[in-house]
Amino acid sequence: MKKAFVIILFAVAAYLIFSIATHESKPADTRTYRFDFDEIDKDFWLISEWESFERSYDLAKLENGILKLSSDYSGIMPFMLSRPLELQSKDVLTVKRRVKITRGNDTFSGGMALYQTMDLDLIPGATDGTWFTAMGDGIVLIEYSYDLINTSNRPGRDIIRFLAADWEYNDNFTLIPPIYNEWIEETLIFDMRSNLMTYRLNDSDYKLYSYMLDKSAIRILMHPFGTGLGNVVEIDYIEVTIEDKSIRGK
Repeated sequence: MKKAFVIILFAVAAYLIFSIATHESKPADTRTYRFDFDEIDKDFWLISEWESFERSYDLAKLENGILKLSSDYSGIMPFMLSRPLELQSKDVLTVKRRVKITRGNDTFSGGMALYQTMDLDLIPGATDGTWFTAMGDGIVLIEYSYDLINTSNRPGRDIIRFLAADWEYNDNFTLIPPIYNEWIEETLIFDMRSNLMTYRLNDSDYKLYSYMLDKSAIRILMHPFGTGLGNVVEIDYIEVTIEDKSIRGK
């Protein structure tokens, strides 16, 4: 009887040790969305015209797996906006893209931004505020700034602006030399655990801290905004990853 009890006790202990080891080595829960642009995922991305949320997918050009956003002679300015992505307090959001950015000879302020929102629909709901506020509260902006008008109060000219929402009163920004007319990899990482934001341009990292988010989801905005002709954003792929870092050992 004593021998049987010892065997059972040993088996229970071995099971507990195995369970703990397995739990600690379990990979983090990850959601990944990959877009190679043989077609546009119309459930994930809205393509529309500046200051509008009407579906206008014809404003984006697809050719050989490349998505192209640019203004034309009519002055219509396209943008692409993701559906809201729900995040938890221990999640890390990563947005990675391979992109080529071309500026014209007038002004250019194309880029990428994140907004937090409680809205979970692809098409932002109407608000009492501006077109921008319908997307949510701004978190971070990556803006390629070329020859913007002198009345702009944003820092730097002919530069990449990496701007946190409080940049204006906390100097919470970084200015980065831009890269035009060649393919680059850009990565924007938002760590919900620490509110750390990392912008990676090829192999160079830049870091800022955000305010603590108080809404359940994040939208991604990309656009080639500017005046005149020749402002173009070409995207080879976008990969969006949401990783749950709450699992022990991660």
